[in-house]
Amino acid sequence: MVRGALVAVGDELVSGRVLNTTSFEAARILSSYGYRILEMVSVGDEKEVIAYHLQRLLREVDFLVVSGGLGPTEDDLTVEAAARALGLPLRLHQGILVRIRENEKAQGLAENPLRDKMAYLPEGAEPLSRDLSVAGFFLRHQGKLLFFLPGIPEQFQRLLVDRALPILLEAFPPEEEVFVRTLRFFDLREAEINQAVRERDLSGVEVGFYPVFPEVRVTLISRAKNLEEARKRVFSLVEFLRGRFPEHLFGEDEEELPAALGKLLRERSQTLSLAESCTGGLASSLVTRIPGSSDYFLGGAVTYANQAKKEILGVPERFLRLFGAVSREVARAMAEGVRRRFGATYGLSVTGIAGPGGGSPEKPVGTVWMGLSTPTETVARHFLFPGTRHEIQTLAAYTLLDWLRRYLLTGNLFPHYRFARE
Repeated sequence: MVRGALVAVGDELVSGRVLNTTSFEAARILSSYGYRILEMVSVGDEKEVIAYHLQRLLREVDFLVVSGGLGPTEDDLTVEAAARALGLPLRLHQGILVRIRENEKAQGLAENPLRDKMAYLPEGAEPLSRDLSVAGFFLRHQGKLLFFLPGIPEQFQRLLVDRALPILLEAFPPEEEVFVRTLRFFDLREAEINQAVRERDLSGVEVGFYPVFPEVRVTLISRAKNLEEARKRVFSLVEFLRGRFPEHLFGEDEEELPAALGKLLRERSQTLSLAESCTGGLASSLVTRIPGSSDYFLGGAVTYANQAKKEILGVPERFLRLFGAVSREVARAMAEGVRRRFGATYGLSVTGIAGPGGGSPEKPVGTVWMGLSTPTETVARHFLFPGTRHEIQTLAAYTLLDWLRRYLLTGNLFPHYRFARE
């Protein structure tokens, strides 16, 4: 099997200031074509360290994809490090230099010799961008392929897919067909899914478990001589897991939980409105980041203060006085009030104590009440979520949306949840 490695360069990566998304995206794309990624390395802007890792990895793999450090500033050292690692001189690429001068003129910039360094490439390197508008090059060295791409995620992905991948496929055609499917679960522990998977014959299927808060994702990979055989193996396991966890498995691949809820609402020509307190509009944000959500989402209200709960949602003053804002009675009134105010099929509400302060022995931090109002009845549920303020808010928002999703699937107003208290 063809093996590769990924190297991301930049002090901002190793200091934690910027997330290394380029390696993640490259690994996902290259693995889907059957290439085995042995290592993902992040290194700082130090020429000797970059050169060391390039030399080390080239002894182990067939190709390298390197991102970052191709710019004009003094800390952009990837090109020089590559030349040192490979024992190659740097050569001026006249076409790139001309393009630099043209860009400076078009933007009304004075000539800057610092930009000229971007026109120097290791001997034998070829630019990846056809119009030379984006930094990046590749070269063949002792039977190995090396790709050097910009660290800007959008430019990186475009050059990887449009230019680097075709070169890689021509040089190293995949030996097997690969089929990949990612399943997404909510309110289920990783170990529970793992236990179920162990009951099956996994011949020809690799299973990976990846908690991505607040979900658990399970990736199924099959490699076979033909795509149909690989697909058949994966789908067999998918159907098994769908049958075992019909309520918890909400989506596949890129399908998000709010999108799964939206699909159900759209299919039924039904609508939703949201009333939020402790989540501060997070649930509404999750809903509206899905394209086309205006088909079913009518609106929301962030009623953080008690006065807002009374004036906007019609929550009775006596409920707030007798039971407090975080209570069954207020959650029910909020859900009913927002449904009526927007004229929606369903109204959802959430009110709670996200912390870190504000808790009490009777209502500790993490206490959350949610309401669900349908055309025929309104109910409320009590939850106790663990974690930080952010984690509590995230769990509450996802659980709120998932509650309606499960109700639409099963008709059950009180499905089981790990953190439900009644």
